[in-house]
Amino acid sequence: MAVLTESQTKKIYFDIIGGFPPSKILKELKDYNGEEQVCIACTQLDSHHAYIGRSKSDLKQILREWVEFLTSNTTAIKALHFNTRVPQELFDAACCQKNLEELRFKWGGYSDLSALGKLSKLKFLYIGQGASVQDITVLGRMKNLVVLDIIGFKKIDDYSTLAALSSLEQLVITGPTLGRTPMKNLEFLREMPNLRSVLINSVSLGTKYTSKDVENLRASLPNLHDIGDCLSKLVAKGMKKK
Repeated sequence: MAVLTESQTKKIYFDIIGGFPPSKILKELKDYNGEEQVCIACTQLDSHHAYIGRSKSDLKQILREWVEFLTSNTTAIKALHFNTRVPQELFDAACCQKNLEELRFKWGGYSDLSALGKLSKLKFLYIGQGASVQDITVLGRMKNLVVLDIIGFKKIDDYSTLAALSSLEQLVITGPTLGRTPMKNLEFLREMPNLRSVLINSVSLGTKYTSKDVENLRASLPNLHDIGDCLSKLVAKGMKKK
């Protein structure tokens, strides 16, 4: 049975930041009141008017408190979003939350995704601006994922590991703005029969596709809703199969 509603299928699940209004975005641990859905913005505070004049030591302590909390209170949160830069230590701490079903990293300095392997209940995952990420093998082992949205994986060209995600209903891959690494091909999509929506944007392909190739690809995915007709747009850019 599908998890996403028909409406969610026709748009990008993570277009809205989890519905968190600005007043609900937490900067310091002292403002946390036991909520199961949390959006945290605990870095880049030196540019926030309320924190101007605070010492670097104080700002580092804010980050350290969140890292310690997420590492030690491992069943507290079900939906966790980060709205400012996420360093590797905060990324790894977030992955200690055993009950997480939804996780969103807006952007960060993370290069190692392996800690995601701890999140057996995770269904919705967004990893933004992963320019330093070099290995996505762990993503292929996250069998309960329903939505995967990844952006700016500058060093990744082979996404075939994602073919193992048999429960995935929505896949969004957005390439980096600069220094794009061509994606080898789209053949891994054929092995994802439960895909209901896909958006592949700002990428180039190593294997070139014609309109007929795209028709054959779509035929192997009977439930697919191609958001923005992105597959055809790849062909429209003049990419023809060698």
